[in-house]
Amino acid sequence: MKTFSAMSIPDKRLTMQAYEQLSLMFKMTAEAPGNIPVEIRDRLLQQDRRLQQLMDALEIDIISE
Repeated sequence: MKTFSAMSIPDKRLTMQAYEQLSLMFKMTAEAPGNIPVEIRDRLLQQDRRLQQLMDALEIDIISE
């Protein structure tokens, strides 16, 4: 995978959109009514936190260019 600094601005924006959609999917799945095991719910929320860190780094990189 390319690092953010090696990506063009349009690629960075597309990546950010994909990350936002994935984050929304994680949150919707974790909060959906039903019988989602606690372990899976916790993993989804953990992945969302990691994804948020990537999104923060990408946003800083976009703004700095």
